[in-house]
Amino acid sequence: MLGLVQGLTEFLPVSSSGHLVVVPYLLGWPQPTLAFDVALHAGTLVAVVAYFAGDIWYLTTRSLGIGVVEGGETARVRLTLALLAVGSVPAALAGLTLESVVALAFARPLWVAGLFLVTAALLTVAEAARRRRARAVVAGGAMDAHPRVPADVDPGRDETTVGWVDALVVGAAQALALFPGISRSGATIAVGMLRGLSREAAARFSFLLMIPAVAGATILKVPDLAGVEAGGFSPAAIVVGAAVAAVSGYWAVSYLLRLVQTDDLTGFARYLVLAAVLVGAAYLWIGPVSHV
Repeated sequence: MLGLVQGLTEFLPVSSSGHLVVVPYLLGWPQPTLAFDVALHAGTLVAVVAYFAGDIWYLTTRSLGIGVVEGGETARVRLTLALLAVGSVPAALAGLTLESVVALAFARPLWVAGLFLVTAALLTVAEAARRRRARAVVAGGAMDAHPRVPADVDPGRDETTVGWVDALVVGAAQALALFPGISRSGATIAVGMLRGLSREAAARFSFLLMIPAVAGATILKVPDLAGVEAGGFSPAAIVVGAAVAAVSGYWAVSYLLRLVQTDDLTGFARYLVLAAVLVGAAYLWIGPVSHV
């Protein structure tokens, strides 16, 4: 069940880590260890690598000058890889310096509820910015007309326009997503949209940026996985959870990339507000996590 929760919520902008805190809390289960959380993230890493296998192959081969290379193509591909590397730096630094604070947040359901609201606010503000851009297109520049803006009208920049500042700012949003309740996909897509990227461009860059971040975190946590069994998870349970996360994650990433082409993200914001209220109300009844 935790693998399913991880797979569905890693790519939908609702915070997988937050759900891995609140679902066991609401059901009275022991809180998963941080290492187990990373193991489930490794499952969704498999999903995103499988989904973007073609893109990864293209970036790898063209950066090496392999294949049919058009004029300037190698330089553009190498720039994309450099942008992904730069965007990964904030999360790497935060992961190395804030681990104890992040671990504390995993034991605080009320913190997660509050951070759900932060993600909801980011999604709402990003969609408001998209509507302002789209309104100018729909109204032909007559901003005072306030026309109704369809959700599929998104005049934001495409992937080819991502620059150094975009990579750093989106990377900083990914670093914030180390805290449970801040959605990695939600924060990075929202910040990308606020930088002027279209929903689809922001989503694709967000998912590609996830690959080095989650791969690095998984490598760092491999030694800790040996101790997960003591927390109630056997090696077999880890494998099953990661496999379920991979399968459900593949569906989720394909679903969201279809969704962002035609619909906005405010429905996820409303869901997060409802989830935050539910967790807050449950906390009044259940109280803090028992082992804290």
